[in-house]
Amino acid sequence: MASDKSVVIERIWDVLQAEGSGRSTVYFQDVTDAIIHCNRVDGKNRSATNPANFMKDLIRGDNASKNWPDKLCALRIGARQRVGKDRVFEFQPYTNDQTEPFPNVHMPTPAMVPEPIQSLSLPLASKALGRRDESWLVQTAVALHVLEHHFARRSTLGVIELVHLQTGVKLAESEVDGMFRAIIEREGQREHLLITCEAKQQGERILEHQIVEQIVAAYASVRDSVPEEELKISAIVPVAIKAIPPQGDIYVVEFERWSPAEAEAEENAMKDLVPASAGLYRLSPPVPGIGFKLPRPHKSRRKSKASSV
Repeated sequence: MASDKSVVIERIWDVLQAEGSGRSTVYFQDVTDAIIHCNRVDGKNRSATNPANFMKDLIRGDNASKNWPDKLCALRIGARQRVGKDRVFEFQPYTNDQTEPFPNVHMPTPAMVPEPIQSLSLPLASKALGRRDESWLVQTAVALHVLEHHFARRSTLGVIELVHLQTGVKLAESEVDGMFRAIIEREGQREHLLITCEAKQQGERILEHQIVEQIVAAYASVRDSVPEEELKISAIVPVAIKAIPPQGDIYVVEFERWSPAEAEAEENAMKDLVPASAGLYRLSPPVPGIGFKLPRPHKSRRKSKASSV
């Protein structure tokens, strides 16, 4: 087990099984109690002060499955993060075709050939400050019109206009890395779509539950705060982007559209995310912080001073 949290998760599972109630949802108090118990048993000093973030670091990496208890892997039991109502996560059985607790399914395939996108229009000063975080990834994608390129080349929606609305939108129970408005034309009628964008840096998984939470939160925010005559939304289209090393690529996956009614459904009635299109785009020249790291400048060794004779 690669994480100190693995033994805590196994403890939580054992306690829930001992309850005999069939409960699969794990709450703040369950996590706190399990951490205190495990610290007392093995003498470690895990923090029990922030149970809300217990699963966040555990499942976000590309190799998240290695952190899951072997016992639960053998039982084919995984989990998904839950937010709100003092919830932390929920144990879930594997699907029929699932082979690990946290499969990293939204990644470029070996058959994908990267399409070049110029990055010359980014100022050198901006590139010099490039860093490996989501805001820089979104900023770069917006500046280089990566989503516009994708919707024009790969999507079947028939987008005729795409406009960036906001970056880093903090909502009640979610955060949307980028929001866009798309206009499509069907049967002579124009429709406005809300595009939500989740950004992941290299080494981090695209998490479906986060995208669903963003769909719900973003649509509710627009519905409640923007007059309908200014932005009438007929559907929500979630998109995720991810930096891919080592040559400076951005992977884009678009999911099938959601109707407003689907975005307002009860949590247990939410539909699954279904990929609709995907593409891989190579920034040329590569941009530091976006799947690319500048080589360190070579430092010549100082010549040792000749010793006096």
